[in-house]
Amino acid sequence: MDGKVKHYAHGNGCVDVIPAFLSHWTNWDQAVEFSVIAICLTLVKQTTQELMQREVELIPQFSIAEPVIQQLALALKMETQTGCLSSRLYGESLGTALAARLVQNYAVSKPKFKANSLPQSQLARVMDYIKANLAQDLSILALANLTSMSESHFSRSFKQSVGIAPYQYLMQQRVERAQQLLKQPAISISDIALNCGFANQTHLTKVFRQLTGVTPKAYQKR
Repeated sequence: MDGKVKHYAHGNGCVDVIPAFLSHWTNWDQAVEFSVIAICLTLVKQTTQELMQREVELIPQFSIAEPVIQQLALALKMETQTGCLSSRLYGESLGTALAARLVQNYAVSKPKFKANSLPQSQLARVMDYIKANLAQDLSILALANLTSMSESHFSRSFKQSVGIAPYQYLMQQRVERAQQLLKQPAISISDIALNCGFANQTHLTKVFRQLTGVTPKAYQKR
């Protein structure tokens, strides 16, 4: 974990808590069976706001005896193995209970962080990369790597610089590219959608209308 090695015995029912973005790897010296539960950061933040009224960060834990988390994990495992036959609300309630347990028992207050704007050179590099790769399935990680920042730090700094989130900026650029291509009647709208990185023509139409107020076809006829 973060360049340090830790050896420990992992008994039946024990739990590891691995915070998001923590660099880590694990191996073992015998056959094992375990479950991995990934909790959405949004759920953790919502739970934190309700319980703590402040920003927190989880502290890594290894091989801890946690009967409450164990029972919640088993309930989630049973639910997935039976095809999620219970209501969506049931699964969400288990996830919320799990997030609450983690926040209450394995979190500490996080120093307040105010995002700074991206340096102009880094912002230009990111914008140029986005414009050059509009047809690709871009990720926050790929963009953050251009600035040597974490994904969360990059997202905050980008929004501080541009005023909108990276995803919103990407959609704006794709629509602007589509507007340029729509001026060329020889290219079909479905091809334009793919060339601009949209999943299909329907996806292009939905986003295009949201940002311009008209459909691609109506824009093309202007």
